[in-house]
Amino acid sequence: MIRRRIAVLLAGAFVLAPVDPVAAQNTVRSISATDKAQGTQAHPQLLAQFGGEYNGPQATFVERVGKRVAVQSGLSNAGSDFTVTLLDSPVENAFAIPGGYIYVTRQLLALMTSEAELASVMGHEVGHVAARHAASRNTRATIGGLLARGVSLATRSDLATRIAGTGAQLYTLKYGRDQEYQADALGVRYITAAGYSPYASADILAALDESTGLTAQASGTARSAPTWASTHPNGADRVQRAEALAKATGKPELATAQDTAFLRMLDGLPYADGKEGRKVIRIVTVGARDTIDTLSERMAVADSKRERFIVINGLPADEPLKPGTLVKLVVAG
Repeated sequence: MIRRRIAVLLAGAFVLAPVDPVAAQNTVRSISATDKAQGTQAHPQLLAQFGGEYNGPQATFVERVGKRVAVQSGLSNAGSDFTVTLLDSPVENAFAIPGGYIYVTRQLLALMTSEAELASVMGHEVGHVAARHAASRNTRATIGGLLARGVSLATRSDLATRIAGTGAQLYTLKYGRDQEYQADALGVRYITAAGYSPYASADILAALDESTGLTAQASGTARSAPTWASTHPNGADRVQRAEALAKATGKPELATAQDTAFLRMLDGLPYADGKEGRKVIRIVTVGARDTIDTLSERMAVADSKRERFIVINGLPADEPLKPGTLVKLVVAG
């Protein structure tokens, strides 16, 4: 969605050249027996740490998209070689490990507004594995410390790191800045090959930046810069680079219709941690008299109702809603 990233792009005052993913892609090798064994061993541990597998109707959708993107990576041409899991976690998170295991949390899924954004998240994480970014590290430390890393793409808060921490040193799993850029480049390459809009990467990165800001404000740690660990690029930087990568594909950025199938799929998805009662995503149709203010008042969140409504729907704050379109609400469930 073009609108969602405008504010983040305006925050940057520099021009970025596209990153060439060819060098990283040349390091790709097929999933080995060793990779599969390591992933198989780590999989149940990761499930336990991240709330287990979420088996709602959204899980099948996530699995299909993840495999569609993953087969573009060169790791395997068979979707059956990949295990794609929707995690029952209230933390915005996604990651992949050797052996064809790919994960995304329900909280991150709830932030998205299109199938292409989901594909972008998956593509980025598979890119890290395909480029063997963890190869120079001790494998046990890499998988064991994954939870302390808290995701390269999505989790950028100290809170998420504490939730995910397992005693491994934070630096053990931090990917370098150049590796993050490479994974972004590979992700754009994969989703374009899979038939998705390459501009979805910039969209979801902008949404993550905005969501991180709201979470920081709600926890009393408001920031003037994105709360990334030092080895990650800041929000405006990542969004701008993703925009440049999308343009480099030669694909035009077209005004697309709302992804109503994706939004309807989200209906009923649990939201947040449930400490204040069970909450779910509900998809509603905008009526003739509805406004951002009237609908956001129905949000079952403690703070920043209007801002959270805008962020989860990828909306501009100063434009009226269009009757007949769909929006997400967080409601008591």
